[in-house]
Amino acid sequence: MKIIPLGGLGAIGNNMTIFEYGDEILIVDCGIMFPTEEMPGIDYIIPDFSYVVKNRHRVKGLLITHGHEDHIGAVPFLLKEITAPIFSTKLTIGLIQSRLEERPPKDKPTFVEVVPGAQVQIGNFTVEFLRVNHSIIDGVALAMQTPIGVIIHTGDFKIDFSPVDGKVTDLPTFAAYGEKGVLLLMSDSTNAERPGYTRSESVLSDKLVEIFSASRGRIIVATFASNIHRIQQVLDASQRFNRKVVISGVTMQKNIEIARSLGYLDFKEDLIVEIKEAQALPNKKLVIICTGSQGEPMSALARMANNTHKHFVAGSGDTVIVTASVIPGNERMVYNVINSLMKLGAEVYYEQDEDIHVSGHGSQEELKLMISLTNPRFFMPIHGEYRQLRAHARLAESLGIKSSRIRIAENGTILELTKKSFEKTGALSLNKIFVDGLDIEDVGSGVIHDRQTMAAEGMLVITLVVSEGMLIRPPDIVARGFITSKNMQILEIIRKDVEEQSHKLLMDDATPAEIGAFLKKSMKNFVYRIARRNPLIDVLVLEV
Repeated sequence: MKIIPLGGLGAIGNNMTIFEYGDEILIVDCGIMFPTEEMPGIDYIIPDFSYVVKNRHRVKGLLITHGHEDHIGAVPFLLKEITAPIFSTKLTIGLIQSRLEERPPKDKPTFVEVVPGAQVQIGNFTVEFLRVNHSIIDGVALAMQTPIGVIIHTGDFKIDFSPVDGKVTDLPTFAAYGEKGVLLLMSDSTNAERPGYTRSESVLSDKLVEIFSASRGRIIVATFASNIHRIQQVLDASQRFNRKVVISGVTMQKNIEIARSLGYLDFKEDLIVEIKEAQALPNKKLVIICTGSQGEPMSALARMANNTHKHFVAGSGDTVIVTASVIPGNERMVYNVINSLMKLGAEVYYEQDEDIHVSGHGSQEELKLMISLTNPRFFMPIHGEYRQLRAHARLAESLGIKSSRIRIAENGTILELTKKSFEKTGALSLNKIFVDGLDIEDVGSGVIHDRQTMAAEGMLVITLVVSEGMLIRPPDIVARGFITSKNMQILEIIRKDVEEQSHKLLMDDATPAEIGAFLKKSMKNFVYRIARRNPLIDVLVLEV
């Protein structure tokens, strides 16, 4: 058995793993990763599918553990390259179908809806879907029975004994597999550094009641659009306190519609109102559920904080609840929004209040319980940065799994699993593939580097117009982001140097392409000498 992670290791996001046996490939998850500040203008990053595309005829199925974007967001891009049935639970399929409406695949995909506890036969794989708790409904782990043994992939999980919907993680079945023998456990490492247990989702209900009862004005709740349990809790609190609810944010509206149509949300017909009706209500009768828990600049909450929302502006008397933990890398954006809301006079509850959000991932004691129940021969921590993977590996060692049977891998690592061994045997060379509007490129295309240069050093555009070996007019020089108004004489120095060099090149019968290439190189050194900056330089030579 070959196991090749294409994403999900060393960072949070891009979760995607290949399981390859003989002539058959199964893919588990296919998600996106959000860009860092070092990737200006990029919408998100998707895994490098090149190995999958090369072996598309061998792909027998795509198994999805749950409906978070870091597990389903890249499915539309993959389905433009391959055709394979998708196996998952009802809500997850509904969310994937919604994404496919935005980016339709080349062929109509086949969906196989499963329920927790169901088994499906896919070639040499018999896959059982095991219920797990997470911060989204319908999450599952995968128990894959293969010719060499059982592999368990936990997906994202926690062990919640009092979940909002009453459906707990299926510990008895995990234990049953452990009794029979598990060859390999691949387990969620997100909270491997956090001691103890992760608290139940149900603790938030009491906190919401406390906040709602104390609030005398409008209540604004920002959460992940995929956190259906959290949305249900807010709707329940709104009904209890006789408030109407308005939804702000396209993704939030879509997900609520999908969840309700599938029976995952329950509320009275007249609870949710349209924006026009909401604007006519007194503040003490209104709740706004919106996107923006990560401080996204174009989200509803950020626009309310910055007075750019079409319909609502946060202000004095408002109570804002940001019910989500901050994803690493988003801290500055989140706290900027919180600061803006507080300056406007709003009362803001956020991550510092322990009861305002609970993680969807198991902490150390839950991770140890999963290892103990399944008692695997080999162990591989997944879903986390390196520090989290390492912490999880140490937990496994503390439970008696020898370090020689634990593998911490990187994206692209090729691991070979047999009944008696689990070894790294090679690696794929993977590119970071980014989505920028309608464009899909790898980082090596130079776009990211150019944007970073423009952001840090500015840019310089030189335009020449030539005809019959002569300059028709003095060069046009446009500088952005590296010359202040006090240093405009630098532009004249650059213009004069460009003009002198251009005359010499034209006298030597240089072509427009040769002139452009030469000036681009020479001006880089010249500009640095006089301005101590390395702007992005572009030279346009127009021949008339």
